[in-house]
Amino acid sequence: MDQGSSCGSNSNCKSWVMYGLVTGAAIAAAAIGAAFSIRGSGKFRSRVIGIIPACYASSRFEGKPLVHILGKPMIQRTWERAKLASTLDHVVVATDDEKIAECCRGFGADVIITSESCRNGTERCNEALEKLEKKYDIIVNIQGDEPLIEPEIIDGIVKALQGAPDAVFSTAVTSLKPEDSTDPNRVKCIVDNKKWETIDSGVAHVW
Repeated sequence: MDQGSSCGSNSNCKSWVMYGLVTGAAIAAAAIGAAFSIRGSGKFRSRVIGIIPACYASSRFEGKPLVHILGKPMIQRTWERAKLASTLDHVVVATDDEKIAECCRGFGADVIITSESCRNGTERCNEALEKLEKKYDIIVNIQGDEPLIEPEIIDGIVKALQGAPDAVFSTAVTSLKPEDSTDPNRVKCIVDNKKWETIDSGVAHVW
């Protein structure tokens, strides 16, 4: 199948990387992307996989992953951008829909079929991880509706985990426009004047 016909991001938007100094396993999801570690073992974590969760039956936009953007479906553009990240050893799409799976296989992506009971992308990534034969140290949850995601941001959140042996999650955030502060469709991260965010069992630092 021709990839161009099969079913740059805003450089002015400042990006940071956040890492959590918490114990145990944790998962974080953000609009741009997130990474989590199976363990904060203190050793260098080199095996990294990117998982792109994709759901067809979205309550807000059904079939969004398959919507074409300049001749390619959104999920393909997201996958192609993720493949450019230098820190990812492997990239897979996790979906419960055969139409999405067939489309992804058509442009060369590896697909893991997950159950329809997954309530969100994080649960879909977790189920896909359990089905993988190879074990990974760091798992990157790449939102399926990010066709312009910057590979450098993916590399940034991975390197943040690799550079902080005790951290178990890392996520990328961007500055928020004032007019977007009350938009319920905007994922938000609230920090104090020192750019620290309090989380359930510890703190996270944004820089």
